[in-house]
Amino acid sequence: MLHDVLTGVALTVFGSVGATAIGVIAATVAPQWSRICRLALGNVEPAFKPLPATPFAKAARS
Repeated sequence: MLHDVLTGVALTVFGSVGATAIGVIAATVAPQWSRICRLALGNVEPAFKPLPATPFAKAARS
């Protein structure tokens, strides 16, 4: 009997953890889905242009 209870608890805990992991992955990927599809179809994004250095950063270097 105790074995059945512990098995049920273990399945509940691991099932909940698995459902949470799948939910987090889905919530992370969902906003980027259109970008992922465009990249998979071969549409390359333009290169990132770095921001110009601010005067404070230039003064800190010298």
